[in-house]
Amino acid sequence: MRIVYEHSETWPVDGPLRVEATISAEIPVSPDVARRRANGYLAREVALFLVVGEPMLILNDQSCWQFPVFLQLRGYGNVAEVGTITVDAQSGQVRQLSAEDVQLMRERAHDIAARLAPAARAAG
Repeated sequence: MRIVYEHSETWPVDGPLRVEATISAEIPVSPDVARRRANGYLAREVALFLVVGEPMLILNDQSCWQFPVFLQLRGYGNVAEVGTITVDAQSGQVRQLSAEDVQLMRERAHDIAARLAPAARAAG
């Protein structure tokens, strides 16, 4: 699991940026629970052959679990990343994808699957 802390300070015009951070947060939603909810959402709302990868915890004012979304095909495994999905780390609710994001994931998955499908045999 990767943890990302979002730092809002701007980079100085001259010289390096010094960052000192102590991170303390209570995250009630485990990555396993977030993974199950994200996979369920993908199956219901986007496509059956999409699954999430390894989680990244993003700590900020609205902490979340972020997952890459992969096209998974029988015999090939995880073929390609087609997008991302996030789950609220406090409530466990999947952050709804926009209609545009859903369409892009479907199109990417379809294009990749079409390239991997065996060529159709001519009848004869």
